[in-house]
Amino acid sequence: MSNNVSKGGASEPPKSIGVLTSGGDAPGMNACIAAIAHSAERRGAAVRGIFGGFAGLMEGNSIPIGAELSGLARRGGTFLGTSRNGDLEGELQSVGMAEAMKRCSVDGLIVLGGAGSLAAAARVAHEGVPIIGVPCTIDNDVPGSGFSLGFDSAVNKAVRTADEILDTAESLSNRVFMIETLGGTTGHIAVAAAYAVGADAVFVHEAPLDVDAAARKIKAKMDAGATHGLVVLCEGLGTENIARRLESVTGRRVRITVLGHAQRGGSPTYLDRTLGREFGEASVEWIMSGATDVMAVWRDGEVVPAALSEVAASVRKIDLRKYEAVNSG
Repeated sequence: MSNNVSKGGASEPPKSIGVLTSGGDAPGMNACIAAIAHSAERRGAAVRGIFGGFAGLMEGNSIPIGAELSGLARRGGTFLGTSRNGDLEGELQSVGMAEAMKRCSVDGLIVLGGAGSLAAAARVAHEGVPIIGVPCTIDNDVPGSGFSLGFDSAVNKAVRTADEILDTAESLSNRVFMIETLGGTTGHIAVAAAYAVGADAVFVHEAPLDVDAAARKIKAKMDAGATHGLVVLCEGLGTENIARRLESVTGRRVRITVLGHAQRGGSPTYLDRTLGREFGEASVEWIMSGATDVMAVWRDGEVVPAALSEVAASVRKIDLRKYEAVNSG
């Protein structure tokens, strides 16, 4: 294990591990939960699934789970459900971490969630609880990890949608197509999808919007004989207004496809199923060896540990090279 792994003060590994999913759901979470249950069972530890995230932990809402969950790996989302963190600090003071763990009959935690949930996990670790974090968010905005669980599935859904739209565009010509992805205030999905499908432009929160420049680029291409234009953008940027401006400058009709929450559902891809299993197995290995305040991350083709404090210390930036490659010209 790397130097940024901290050891808990427990004299023996946890006998019962609680697993909870917090924040939003993401394809691959069920695969990770199943891997945790199976790996812990092989090591002689019990696992309890905690319903409803940190709120469920405080309420003692948990059940025993085991290797029988293996069939869940193909399903999207999380059967445990999630919740926003709410007033976690207040609940910790009101209930107390020791009491919450007692209510759920666990003495260690593995938390699956996005940047906010993992920052909450880091706060819980300061209460002396053995805890491991797993980055799970389609937004892919968890610092320190090249991939978060669910991102690959979400991007692949955007890519498939673009491919299907472009099939139509070849016959239904002289139009500009816009695809709005999820992502919150981060553009990782939009940039990755736009780069993969060869879009004419991508708009994200992290960079200034230059709709006119994109429109002029698309107009020039279509004036020269191209059958269509394609724009990918992140949600929350004013899609309708951007579409009207594109129509005005290009002189072409614009058609919008909003992916919405369909990106969160469906069967996880090969990569997300594999990551889910590797994240889960590594998390059990580490917590059983006495590690705590650790996050499982994907770096250079393998799962390695990193300090949970990394989540609160930085912001994961978009891939500027891909962003500029899409918008250049």
